[in-house]
Amino acid sequence: MRVQLAKVAFAVVFGLSLGFAQETTPERLAVYVSGAGEAAINKSLGSKLLVAMSQSGMYAEIGDLGSFQDELAKSGKGDIPWIVQTAKRHGADYVCFVNMTEVFGAHSITVRLIKVADSQVIKIGSADRQLKSLEDLTAVSNELARQLLPPSAVVAAPPIAFAVPQQDTAPPPPPEVTQPAPVVVQKQCDRTYNINELLFKVKNGFPSKLKDCSSTLAKDMLNPFGKKLEPKSFMVQCPIDGVKKELPDFPNTDKIIGSLTNFVQGLLNSASAGGALDPKKLVSAVGNMNIDELLGSVRKAADVPCVVDEPYEPPVAPTEVAKESESDKEKDDGGTSFGIRIGLNFSHTYAETPYKDGNYGDIGGMQAGFIVDFAPSSWFHIQPGLMYVQKGMKDYDGDAITAHYVELPLLLSLKLAAFRLNAGPYFGMCLDSPNNIFEGFDIGLSMGVGFDIGMFYIGAFYDKGFLGHHHYDNNFYYNFFNNTIGFNLGINL
Repeated sequence: MRVQLAKVAFAVVFGLSLGFAQETTPERLAVYVSGAGEAAINKSLGSKLLVAMSQSGMYAEIGDLGSFQDELAKSGKGDIPWIVQTAKRHGADYVCFVNMTEVFGAHSITVRLIKVADSQVIKIGSADRQLKSLEDLTAVSNELARQLLPPSAVVAAPPIAFAVPQQDTAPPPPPEVTQPAPVVVQKQCDRTYNINELLFKVKNGFPSKLKDCSSTLAKDMLNPFGKKLEPKSFMVQCPIDGVKKELPDFPNTDKIIGSLTNFVQGLLNSASAGGALDPKKLVSAVGNMNIDELLGSVRKAADVPCVVDEPYEPPVAPTEVAKESESDKEKDDGGTSFGIRIGLNFSHTYAETPYKDGNYGDIGGMQAGFIVDFAPSSWFHIQPGLMYVQKGMKDYDGDAITAHYVELPLLLSLKLAAFRLNAGPYFGMCLDSPNNIFEGFDIGLSMGVGFDIGMFYIGAFYDKGFLGHHHYDNNFYYNFFNNTIGFNLGINL
């Protein structure tokens, strides 16, 4: 009987001790802090918060906390799912995620206690404090721990050791009971910032600015008369300045602008060969840019407290603005424009006469008129025009014979950036010439090159006449063929 009672007692004592050991086994806890300007502040606050949480006996540090924190820091990711996954790989049951934001010289600190098994946020705490010393870090870590731990688990300050009572001295007052701070569910924000508004403005504004700036730079680099912009600094500054005023108000605009700058730098690196920027590669890189990569970097830069993820409806543009935008688009895709042309030329005449076949000298002249530019596409243009042209030759005595023409050119123009290659037929009619030598019509081929420099045009041309002027005198026929070389200047309206 005694043996049986002893066995029962041993079983009860063993079960109670085993149950007590299981109840007091601490959960494994990881702490990750981000947001401070210095990495040392993040690590120091994390260590002190871990100590404050461990003093309750409910939590214990994971095996390699430093490796866990370094992995998160190197990844650059700060979202809760990634932090929880990393903590799980390092054997943590719970993880404290602390985020700090510096506002008006003080730090606004938010901490979340997350259960790793189901990624649920168990408690949230917050504190606002200036962090100027290690004492400040200790105080804020203790304050956060009080908010995260249940009241029964808060460890009171230990009594002073070796206290010797003295006679005629009043007994010490009872220890002050520390009341746990109320749990803060969520930090109140004076205002919120919608991440979707920011992403909408970036997606609909920044890529178009990039394309405009890259096109401008390519034209300048290919144009011998360009301004010679500094390529890389222009490509960084131009789209940033163009989109700055369109971005919504955000608390960390500098980081957002920094992410846009880094994205442009990546495009410039992909379009560079041997350190020099290739304008054709730049236009191609901008045209094939990864919009999702751009938006991802902006979203990461805008990850601060008081940023919400809510639907965003862009404002409807006024009718006049919409019509103006549509008109500008039509002008870019293919429209009609007018141009004025004026210049100098040298006329070279080949004649077939009863006396002599050959060249009859060169004379100077001028031309003036206008053209109409039809642009079915950005690279192919059709340019009919109406021009007044002076042509002629020298007589046997070396005197100039000047004829006055009206011509209708029909040029086909291939346009690459600022450069044009022109070719097409022309039809001319002589209005007046001495002794009616050049009476009748002139049909030929016109060829040339030109450059569009802003609203100005500069070009050179060569006209080859195929239909000769037939002149009858003293029972003989004379045939004259005009060839003209010259250059002209113009204004594109």
